[in-house]
Amino acid sequence: MITNKWVLFIAIPLIIFAYITLTTYADTMYGPAPIPTVYTVYSISMNLTDSRPTTQTLTNISSNYPLTYREDSLVVNTTPVWIATAGQEFTLYITNASDTTAQQEITLNSTAIANGTGGIKWTIRVPWSLLSPQPVYANWYVIITENIDGINYVSFTFETANESIIQLLTELSNVGGYLMSNNGKPYHLWNYYNGFNPTTQSVSRYYEVGLPGLSVYYAWVGQGENASSWQSQGFQEVLNVFRYVFIEYVNSTIIENAELTYNASIGELTNYGYSIYQRPNLIPYGPIVYPSPVLLLPNGTIINPTCLPNTYYLLETNYVTSFGSSITVYETENNPMGLYMLNGSLLFGGYLQAYDFFNKSMVPITPVQYLLPAYQSQVTKLTSCKIQVFSNEDKPLANANNALSVNGTVIITNNTRNQNAQLQGQYGHEGNETSKKLPYYIVGKSFIGLRVTPQ
Repeated sequence: MITNKWVLFIAIPLIIFAYITLTTYADTMYGPAPIPTVYTVYSISMNLTDSRPTTQTLTNISSNYPLTYREDSLVVNTTPVWIATAGQEFTLYITNASDTTAQQEITLNSTAIANGTGGIKWTIRVPWSLLSPQPVYANWYVIITENIDGINYVSFTFETANESIIQLLTELSNVGGYLMSNNGKPYHLWNYYNGFNPTTQSVSRYYEVGLPGLSVYYAWVGQGENASSWQSQGFQEVLNVFRYVFIEYVNSTIIENAELTYNASIGELTNYGYSIYQRPNLIPYGPIVYPSPVLLLPNGTIINPTCLPNTYYLLETNYVTSFGSSITVYETENNPMGLYMLNGSLLFGGYLQAYDFFNKSMVPITPVQYLLPAYQSQVTKLTSCKIQVFSNEDKPLANANNALSVNGTVIITNNTRNQNAQLQGQYGHEGNETSKKLPYYIVGKSFIGLRVTPQ
């Protein structure tokens, strides 16, 4: 039985506890508990290849542009489609290119490493508020960059027409998906491409997503334009004493550096250039893989390579003496091309330009198909030095002590990446040891690299 004394004994401590609690937290205001952000996950998988032309394009140009057809066919038939992408790190960005219906800036991104055959999978976490109850609409930038020594080199940039974020993510997630250009024409991401299959030692057809910012080419060295071709007798000695050097400088920093001996397999396949150029005894080098020097800065700015100081390609042909020293017999510095837009949406450019000794003009050294005359009416040149694709002004710029200013934009120098393009299978980069004999009939001649477009 509980008496009044026990009730009083229990009540007094409770009253004291309540009083202390109220006086301690009297000035504290409690709001509703924060609602956690809910995300929807999209998985975007692609097979990435370089800027080689599609099988349909090769078929279309075979009659009207036979020389380009032969050159490009050599590249696609002797290199795997993943030669430029396997094992490389790529970042996918999706950001609004116009004002959004949500009245906010949106940037989604994901980074992944491609597997040994160029396959890659990005995982994009999208806030549910962008999808429901009404999806956000805008024009969108879709950007893929290759990450080299902490710097983003633009491999693919596309500005879509106005559409919902759901529609965009759905098309990116679908194998065979497309993007809608600003002029209303669909741009098909996925296409069929030929490539050398190391397993079957033959040419196979692959379903891939092409990256205009990655180029593959072969270089050819022969006598000067006013000289006759090397004679067959002694040509083996010529093959063994020359090296081809490719160096790519971006903002005074070397990002690609390859010194190559001749490719014997390509020489035999093409009868040392005759089946391509109808000129005998040319020395083949390569394949050479290089990224366009188009940078995406941490603050969301894409830089036109023509506005970057000390950005150029250095090409050399060196004669190696019997003592092992090199003598440069041909050297040229070549500025990159500017940037271009296809149908007001696809950004491409920055390619190596070299002198064409057949047509006596500068030509781009890339297999990208959008420079062909068939696309001329759809292509416009970009004259500005930069494109602001997203805003990230609060993000600190790494290596700020090494930064340069270009037209008010901060450019970050990066570390050297030396990469010699290695080929799998039958057409691997293979050359013989340097000959110790002097090729008596060629010293002092001019040497040229041939990459020719049709008349």
